[in-house]
Amino acid sequence: MTHSPDWLQIHRGDAPLIVSFPHTGTELPDALVGHFVSPWLARRDADWWVHELYAFARELGATTVRTAVSRSVIDVNRDPSGASLYPGQNTTGLCPTTTFDNQPLYRDGHAPDEAEIQRRRQTWFDPYHAALRAEITRLRAIHGTVVVYDAH
Repeated sequence: MTHSPDWLQIHRGDAPLIVSFPHTGTELPDALVGHFVSPWLARRDADWWVHELYAFARELGATTVRTAVSRSVIDVNRDPSGASLYPGQNTTGLCPTTTFDNQPLYRDGHAPDEAEIQRRRQTWFDPYHAALRAEITRLRAIHGTVVVYDAH
């Protein structure tokens, strides 16, 4: 395990495989809990227990990178530009304001503004992707080619 913030969990392996868990987090920062309609709703769209389903990957020597922060706070698997991963389909953005079934996540007046979105990006999104880049670089130095598997 490398040293990282509590919300960012990295297990280093030596195989040319990285398993990323962008949506298994359920943690809500204390300062934001009251902004959501309900803590349950802010956690509901998590990929519950997927990191446990793929626990065998560590035994194979894979590196794992996981965020413990709820995707309702910031979705580290979204394009910060706002480009949709699934054009024409219902999806959410970098800092979702609704669930996948269009239920509002935030109480009136508490949705993140641009400054808050940038703060969340610097706090969680950028470090998550920096960790992925660092692990890719580390493993490419050993193997040349690395597979990054985005586990959902």
